[in-house]
Amino acid sequence: MQFIYYGAKDYNENGIFITTEDNLDDLRKNAANLGMDFKSMESKGKIFFVQKPIATLKGGLASVKGLTDAIKKNKVKRVALDSLIFFEYLYPRFNGNKMEYRRQVLMFMQEMKKAGATFLAVSERSVTDFDRLTYDMMDFVFEGFIVLSRIRKGSYFERVLTVAKVRGQDHSLDVYPVAIGDDGLKILFDQTPFSLVEKEEAGFK
Repeated sequence: MQFIYYGAKDYNENGIFITTEDNLDDLRKNAANLGMDFKSMESKGKIFFVQKPIATLKGGLASVKGLTDAIKKNKVKRVALDSLIFFEYLYPRFNGNKMEYRRQVLMFMQEMKKAGATFLAVSERSVTDFDRLTYDMMDFVFEGFIVLSRIRKGSYFERVLTVAKVRGQDHSLDVYPVAIGDDGLKILFDQTPFSLVEKEEAGFK
């Protein structure tokens, strides 16, 4: 949501947020709690919401074409999809039919490039332990791959983030703490997660 909101607010880049699971009113309320006034950006025609409930997902190519047409028509420069399950329901990976699913995601991404839009997608995974991280087939489709996870710190967990890959350029491999407050999500780039410090210290004993 921040990627879409601040793209419109600070960089004058129109954005579309596509959701398959959340109610739009709930999304707007959650955004307001994090300091983002989506309604004002929507009224100015800078941000658009697209709700595609899983129960109604159908149409395959027709559904995707409708999205790409809306993106081009509204001169959108930022697209956020929550989540990739949108494509899984349009193109189920049953009977080993993974390639069609992957092909459709690739085709959508190519359309985004043609439109000059940056595409950000959310995907869930069962393992987010940085020491045991396994890569899914779809991870290699995207140009960038960011992992959000939690690390145990005593009796509680600490939110952390790391950049696993950015195609064609060097990038930091550090693990950074993440804080979420009434001003949104912030990456504490000048800090080392306390939980990792404790783990390293324990290793030296």
